[in-house]
Amino acid sequence: MKPVGDGNTFECVSCKYIEKFPDLISDEKMPKKHIIKEGIVKDKNINATYDFRCEKCGYGKAEVIERQPYISDEDSLTFLRCGKCGFTRQLARKIR
Repeated sequence: MKPVGDGNTFECVSCKYIEKFPDLISDEKMPKKHIIKEGIVKDKNINATYDFRCEKCGYGKAEVIERQPYISDEDSLTFLRCGKCGFTRQLARKIR
């Protein structure tokens, strides 16, 4: 169906059937958008819950990210991403 005319009328593309839907457009007002003010942001990343001191900015929380291997015989990669500046550090793999 594609819109035709005033926006309440639709036409089928294959068989040219026309249908009116009078309730599609309403006078309901959209809620106002929240204004985001600039200021001090404590946590940019709400998933940063792991205690870790960032090497770049000194923030004390990080998010743990684990990336699965492309090949099944490889180990997964583990990263720590700072909750404030986003600096990412890869953790060393265990040697077996």
